[in-house]
Amino acid sequence: MKILKLCLSFFLFTFCYTNSLWATHNRAGEIVIDQIGPLTIRATIITYTKASSTGADRAELPLVWGDGKLDTVRRSNGGGQGEIILGDDLKLNIYTATHTYLGRGRYTVSMTDPNRNAGILNVNFPNSVDIPFYLQTTFTFLSATSQGFNSTPRLLQPPIDKGCTNKRFIHSFNAFDPDGDSVAYRLITPLQAPNRVVPGYTFPDKIRASANNRIRLDERSGEFIWETPQEAGEYNVAFHIISYRNGSAIDTTIRDMQILIENCDNNPPKITTIDKICVIAGQEVKFAVTGTDPDAGQLVALSALGGPFVVSQSPAVFRSTRFDFKRPPVTDTFRWRTVCEHIENYPYTVTFKAEDNFRRAANDSIKLVDLKTVQIKVVGPPPQNVQANSISGAAIVSWAKPYACENAANRYFYAFQVWRREGNNPFQLDTCSPGLAGRGYTRVPSIRYFRLM
Repeated sequence: MKILKLCLSFFLFTFCYTNSLWATHNRAGEIVIDQIGPLTIRATIITYTKASSTGADRAELPLVWGDGKLDTVRRSNGGGQGEIILGDDLKLNIYTATHTYLGRGRYTVSMTDPNRNAGILNVNFPNSVDIPFYLQTTFTFLSATSQGFNSTPRLLQPPIDKGCTNKRFIHSFNAFDPDGDSVAYRLITPLQAPNRVVPGYTFPDKIRASANNRIRLDERSGEFIWETPQEAGEYNVAFHIISYRNGSAIDTTIRDMQILIENCDNNPPKITTIDKICVIAGQEVKFAVTGTDPDAGQLVALSALGGPFVVSQSPAVFRSTRFDFKRPPVTDTFRWRTVCEHIENYPYTVTFKAEDNFRRAANDSIKLVDLKTVQIKVVGPPPQNVQANSISGAAIVSWAKPYACENAANRYFYAFQVWRREGNNPFQLDTCSPGLAGRGYTRVPSIRYFRLM
């Protein structure tokens, strides 16, 4: 009997120890989808996990395609091992797979992993480790002939961020939609399964709630601001990132992110630059960005992320990186030589970051940041030498050929709209608000477009 009890005790100890190794794991992530064929997509699961939880490391994850099919997807980055992010007990994991559907429609692509990391203050505390980690992206196949292919936004800012108690925290998703669709943001409760929110969830500003503890989300820019964290610890927040095309929602991505708040005597740096700029394709965008810091002796690094850096043609340049710490004030110049292929209905966004180098000890850094998002609108150049001649009761409109964007790659520029009015109506041209709507003109109903032949 004593031997039996000893063996049973050893078994229970071994089971609990193994379970704990597998438990403390998932911190943040999302699923990105690219349409690569008429009915084929490439899905990429991105997760950030606790690097020290080696027993819970996932070499593969299940991926549910939303059509009754499921695949097991192997990790692809770091030679299949993932990538350790030094200093923060983080590991970046990327899993990619392709899938072909039988027909057009709307599909929800998802993954579930059994456990979040332990100790999250606002998720089933103190047992967040028992709560599954669930991600999903809902994707729509559009009409390939009239609407084109569809891909979900890239969230260029990683979903892990740090802050200090009693100091303003700011995070920007920095979403870039490769199709030029507009993007909106919603704050939601994290999920543990389809349509099932995590239990015991509390929004971060409800922990030690006070007038000095408030969160807010700019649903257009995607800036999430917390004024100001009151208790040190790990928090998770989740968001819908919604893509719109022609006013209709076509995709919804869930980002589940983690915020690490610590007690630290540090003030965030300050970044200064413009709010927005509008240019005609072919012009250069150029402006200065400056970072300062109120704490004497600290250094500041500038960096930038955004759509202009990832476009295939003529990408933007900002030479500073998050590793280039210098004595403030630190100034660098953003440069972008625009081309016709950059013309979009909605502004590009670039998020600039100023980061300090505060350290409590040799290997214990709590760097604070300030963010500034700049909108850049690129519009098409006007046709030159426009003339209108009346012939037999009809107006013949002509302009100089070739038009500046006539030979853009892949027939990127397609056509002109024609508007008219009786009488003169001089007004100041505004590249930030192109078009004639609201200026007393009406679009010619019988001629929707002039095509470039």
